[in-house]
Amino acid sequence: MTKLEKPVVHVVFNMSAAGSLRQALADMGVKEKVIVGLPDDLSFGPVDPPAFDIRARWVEDMLGFDSWQDLEQRSDLFWKRATGRGIAPVAWVCRRNAMEFAGFLEFVSRVGAHPFRVVDITEVEFAPDRSESTSWRTISFGVVPSHSIVRTRLLERQTTLSGQELQAYRDLWKRLRAENAPFRVVSDHGLQSAPITYFDKAIVTHVTNDWRKCSYVVANCLGALWDDGTYCGDLVLWSRVRALADEGVFEMEGDGVRMRNSSVRLASRAV
Repeated sequence: MTKLEKPVVHVVFNMSAAGSLRQALADMGVKEKVIVGLPDDLSFGPVDPPAFDIRARWVEDMLGFDSWQDLEQRSDLFWKRATGRGIAPVAWVCRRNAMEFAGFLEFVSRVGAHPFRVVDITEVEFAPDRSESTSWRTISFGVVPSHSIVRTRLLERQTTLSGQELQAYRDLWKRLRAENAPFRVVSDHGLQSAPITYFDKAIVTHVTNDWRKCSYVVANCLGALWDDGTYCGDLVLWSRVRALADEGVFEMEGDGVRMRNSSVRLASRAV
């Protein structure tokens, strides 16, 4: 790897990934900094523009979460550090993960002509651990443990994007921003816009005629989506459970504010 004059700083778009990468670098004796992962999740909400105040209002109105604005200072600091001209950034991305891919595309858009390197782990085959029998691929850098980062020698996979690749990513993000859909999801065709109802069908499959705790429904839906290779956060699913109850698809009992204090079942007309 060519020695760069500016200090190398690793940029990740997943909070969990930042800790694992930091530990991996320490284990390898590599004295390079890791920016704390992007606290925002650009796989949902308005992104044209991705102004934090606009996004925070959308999260409160559409997802029912009123503390998103608390992340604004941390998000602003992340972008200031990640795109600073005094560093040599290395951006880590898994294009199977909508949150990480969307964050990466926003980074590519913001960094402009400033040179950076990329570690794309989308197609990386990770060797099995003791508890695993086969190699595996991940849908999130956030679940790759530090020892796998070291053992797979991911640090050596740094590349520089060609001008054509950069333009393709910028064109993709320009299109997604113009569509400004409620969700961005990964499909066989890459990162695409999706409507607010995108996850509803998956949620309904985990609700029955009997009362089930909403935390149980959300957790099981998250697991099924993950097994299917789809990233989604619990905040999104919980908001859609409440919306489906409001629409009469589900009956809900409890406070309707906390998953653990609420239960749902199929409404009689939906049976």
